[in-house]
Amino acid sequence: MIYTYQASRLSLLRKRFVLEEQATVEELERQGKSRKEARIIAARMRPAEWPSLNVVVAGAVERRLDEPDLVGPWSPLTERERKEAALSGRWPGPSLGGALSQRHYAMPSELVERLRTTAWRVSQGPLYELRARGLVGAGLVLRGPERAVRAELTARLYPVPRIVREALARYGPGPCE
Repeated sequence: MIYTYQASRLSLLRKRFVLEEQATVEELERQGKSRKEARIIAARMRPAEWPSLNVVVAGAVERRLDEPDLVGPWSPLTERERKEAALSGRWPGPSLGGALSQRHYAMPSELVERLRTTAWRVSQGPLYELRARGLVGAGLVLRGPERAVRAELTARLYPVPRIVREALARYGPGPCE
Protein backbone atom coordinates (compact mmCIF):
# COMPACT_ATOMS: atom_id res chain seq x y z
CA MET A 1 0.00 0.00 0.00
CA ILE A 2 1.47 3.28 -1.14
CA TYR A 3 0.03 6.76 -1.15
CA THR A 4 -2.15 7.50 -4.14
CA TYR A 5 0.07 10.43 -5.12
CA GLN A 6 3.04 8.04 -5.23
CA ALA A 7 1.15 5.59 -7.44
CA SER A 8 0.19 8.48 -9.74
CA ARG A 9 3.77 9.71 -9.96
CA LEU A 10 5.00 6.23 -10.82
CA SER A 11 2.33 5.87 -13.51
CA LEU A 12 3.26 9.22 -15.00
CA LEU A 13 6.94 8.27 -14.94
CA ARG A 14 6.18 5.05 -16.81
CA LYS A 15 4.15 6.95 -19.41
CA ARG A 16 6.97 9.44 -19.83
CA PHE A 17 9.46 6.61 -20.32
CA VAL A 18 7.26 5.02 -23.00
CA LEU A 19 6.92 8.32 -24.87
CA GLU A 20 10.66 9.03 -24.63
CA GLU A 21 11.51 5.58 -25.93
CA GLN A 22 9.08 5.99 -28.83
CA ALA A 23 10.57 9.40 -29.63
CA THR A 24 14.07 7.91 -29.56
CA VAL A 25 13.07 5.15 -31.99
CA GLU A 26 11.52 7.73 -34.30
CA GLU A 27 14.62 9.94 -34.13
CA LEU A 28 16.89 6.99 -34.94
CA GLU A 29 14.68 6.19 -37.92
CA ARG A 30 14.99 9.81 -39.10
CA GLN A 31 18.76 9.39 -38.83
CA GLY A 32 18.58 6.48 -41.29
CA LYS A 33 18.27 3.43 -39.04
CA SER A 34 15.74 0.79 -39.98
CA ARG A 35 12.78 0.36 -37.61
CA LYS A 36 14.27 -2.91 -36.37
CA GLU A 37 17.73 -1.36 -35.79
CA ALA A 38 16.18 1.60 -33.99
CA ARG A 39 14.14 -0.67 -31.71
CA ILE A 40 17.22 -2.78 -30.91
CA ILE A 41 19.21 0.34 -30.00
CA ALA A 42 16.35 1.62 -27.83
CA ALA A 43 16.02 -1.77 -26.14
CA ARG A 44 19.71 -1.64 -25.22
CA MET A 45 19.22 1.87 -23.82
CA ARG A 46 16.13 0.92 -21.80
CA PRO A 47 17.76 -0.29 -18.54
CA ALA A 48 19.69 2.95 -18.07
CA GLU A 49 17.35 5.47 -19.69
CA TRP A 50 13.88 4.07 -19.00
CA PRO A 51 14.05 1.50 -16.21
CA SER A 52 10.99 -0.47 -15.23
CA LEU A 53 8.97 0.68 -12.25
CA ASN A 54 10.18 -2.46 -10.47
CA VAL A 55 13.73 -1.12 -10.76
CA VAL A 56 12.70 2.40 -9.69
CA VAL A 57 10.87 1.14 -6.58
CA ALA A 58 13.62 -1.35 -5.67
CA GLY A 59 16.25 1.39 -5.96
CA ALA A 60 14.27 3.67 -3.66
CA VAL A 61 13.80 0.85 -1.13
CA GLU A 62 17.52 0.00 -1.19
CA ARG A 63 18.40 3.63 -0.50
CA ARG A 64 15.91 3.82 2.38
CA LEU A 65 17.25 0.59 3.89
CA ASP A 66 20.76 2.07 3.78
CA GLU A 67 19.77 4.99 6.02
CA PRO A 68 21.15 4.87 9.60
CA ASP A 69 17.82 4.14 11.33
CA LEU A 70 17.19 1.01 9.21
CA VAL A 71 20.62 -0.19 8.08
CA GLY A 72 21.15 -2.83 10.76
CA PRO A 73 22.98 -5.18 10.92
CA TRP A 74 20.03 -7.40 11.75
CA SER A 75 20.09 -11.02 12.79
CA PRO A 76 18.33 -13.27 10.28
CA LEU A 77 14.71 -14.11 10.93
CA THR A 78 14.02 -17.40 12.62
CA GLU A 79 11.71 -19.79 10.79
CA ARG A 80 8.84 -18.83 13.11
CA GLU A 81 9.49 -15.10 12.54
CA ARG A 82 9.77 -15.63 8.78
CA LYS A 83 6.35 -17.32 8.72
CA GLU A 84 4.76 -14.64 10.89
CA ALA A 85 6.31 -11.80 8.87
CA ALA A 86 4.94 -13.33 5.65
CA LEU A 87 1.33 -13.43 6.91
CA SER A 88 -1.05 -11.14 5.13
CA GLY A 89 -2.98 -8.53 7.01
CA ARG A 90 -2.36 -5.11 8.49
CA TRP A 91 -0.03 -4.41 11.33
CA PRO A 92 -1.48 -2.30 14.11
CA GLY A 93 -1.04 1.38 13.48
CA PRO A 94 -2.60 4.78 13.24
CA SER A 95 -4.72 6.00 10.40
CA LEU A 96 -2.41 7.53 7.85
CA GLY A 97 -4.81 10.26 6.86
CA GLY A 98 -4.13 9.88 3.16
CA ALA A 99 -5.52 7.84 0.32
CA LEU A 100 -3.65 4.60 -0.32
CA SER A 101 -3.37 2.51 -3.46
CA GLN A 102 -2.37 -1.12 -3.59
CA ARG A 103 0.48 -1.74 -6.02
CA HIS A 104 2.67 -4.74 -6.64
CA TYR A 105 6.28 -4.37 -7.72
CA ALA A 106 8.70 -7.21 -8.22
CA MET A 107 11.97 -6.88 -6.33
CA PRO A 108 14.95 -9.19 -6.08
CA SER A 109 14.37 -11.89 -3.44
CA GLU A 110 17.43 -10.72 -1.48
CA LEU A 111 15.94 -7.22 -1.22
CA VAL A 112 12.55 -8.60 -0.14
CA GLU A 113 14.27 -10.65 2.55
CA ARG A 114 16.25 -7.60 3.70
CA LEU A 115 13.08 -5.49 3.73
CA ARG A 116 11.10 -8.04 5.75
CA THR A 117 13.98 -8.61 8.17
CA THR A 118 14.44 -4.88 8.72
CA ALA A 119 10.72 -4.32 9.24
CA TRP A 120 10.54 -7.17 11.74
CA ARG A 121 13.69 -6.30 13.68
CA VAL A 122 12.90 -2.58 13.95
CA SER A 123 9.31 -3.34 14.97
CA GLN A 124 9.68 -6.38 17.18
CA GLY A 125 10.05 -4.48 20.47
CA PRO A 126 6.97 -2.29 20.12
CA LEU A 127 4.99 -5.10 18.46
CA TYR A 128 5.67 -7.53 21.31
CA GLU A 129 4.85 -4.82 23.86
CA LEU A 130 1.55 -4.07 22.11
CA ARG A 131 0.66 -7.75 22.27
CA ALA A 132 1.77 -8.16 25.88
CA ARG A 133 -0.38 -5.21 26.94
CA GLY A 134 -3.37 -6.50 24.96
CA LEU A 135 -3.44 -3.43 22.74
CA VAL A 136 -3.97 -5.20 19.41
CA GLY A 137 -7.01 -6.94 18.05
CA ALA A 138 -10.33 -6.20 16.45
CA GLY A 139 -13.01 -4.52 18.48
CA LEU A 140 -10.78 -3.08 21.20
CA VAL A 141 -12.19 -0.22 23.21
CA LEU A 142 -9.31 1.73 24.66
CA ARG A 143 -9.44 4.40 27.34
CA GLY A 144 -7.27 7.54 27.32
CA PRO A 145 -4.07 6.13 28.87
CA GLU A 146 -4.28 2.89 26.87
CA ARG A 147 -4.92 4.86 23.71
CA ALA A 148 -1.86 7.04 24.37
CA VAL A 149 0.38 4.02 25.00
CA ARG A 150 -0.92 2.31 21.87
CA ALA A 151 -0.34 5.44 19.79
CA GLU A 152 3.25 5.75 21.08
CA LEU A 153 4.02 2.09 20.38
CA THR A 154 2.39 1.99 16.94
CA ALA A 155 4.35 5.09 15.91
CA ARG A 156 7.52 3.04 16.44
CA LEU A 157 6.39 0.23 14.12
CA TYR A 158 8.01 -0.03 10.70
CA PRO A 159 5.99 -2.50 8.62
CA VAL A 160 7.08 -3.14 5.05
CA PRO A 161 4.52 -0.74 3.49
CA ARG A 162 5.69 2.13 5.69
CA ILE A 163 9.29 1.57 4.62
CA VAL A 164 8.25 1.47 0.96
CA ARG A 165 6.15 4.64 1.30
CA GLU A 166 9.04 6.45 2.99
CA ALA A 167 11.44 5.18 0.30
CA LEU A 168 9.20 6.52 -2.47
CA ALA A 169 8.66 9.83 -0.66
CA ARG A 170 12.43 10.32 -0.36
CA TYR A 171 13.82 8.64 -3.46
CA GLY A 172 10.92 8.05 -5.82
CA PRO A 173 9.85 10.24 -8.71
CA GLY A 174 9.05 13.85 -7.90
CA PRO A 175 5.94 15.74 -8.94
CA CYS A 176 7.42 16.86 -12.26
CA GLU A 177 9.08 13.61 -13.26
